[in-house]
Amino acid sequence: MTDFRPLKLRGEDAEDMVVIAACLQDAVVPVEDIVFRPGSEHAPGEFVMVAQRFRWEMLGPDEKPVEGDRYERVLCGVTFPGVHRVRLSDIDRRWDRDELLNLLTLVATEEQGAARIDLVFAGNKAIRLEVARPACALEDYGQPWPTIFRPRHPVAG
Repeated sequence: MTDFRPLKLRGEDAEDMVVIAACLQDAVVPVEDIVFRPGSEHAPGEFVMVAQRFRWEMLGPDEKPVEGDRYERVLCGVTFPGVHRVRLSDIDRRWDRDELLNLLTLVATEEQGAARIDLVFAGNKAIRLEVARPACALEDYGQPWPTIFRPRHPVAG
């Protein structure tokens, strides 16, 4: 395994969310590890998930691991504060608890005092967070584990 330095990032606006999205691309997210903690009438809630993050940062310019011949994943806690509402698309937390979601990207938008973060998963599944403003905290924990599988995205055309 490589010399592991856990990521600990904070995003404070839509521009920062682009960096967060790159770090979380192709993360595997168990449905049972997704939680919305509602707030009160005076304070918004937070949306939390634990992702099995693919360590893109360990790849060299040739897209092969810098050290060794295996890729790595690591557990990563992801928190979105200031959440007013959560909408699930094609995800049923009551029945799909054992399902693994593959995170393709996240997109943050801000329009006239309203903001949202869309978590886009494979299989046309999505989670929309209606937020006070785009914000996120991401932190790796535990040790990474090896995998021989590297996410691949075929180019259409």
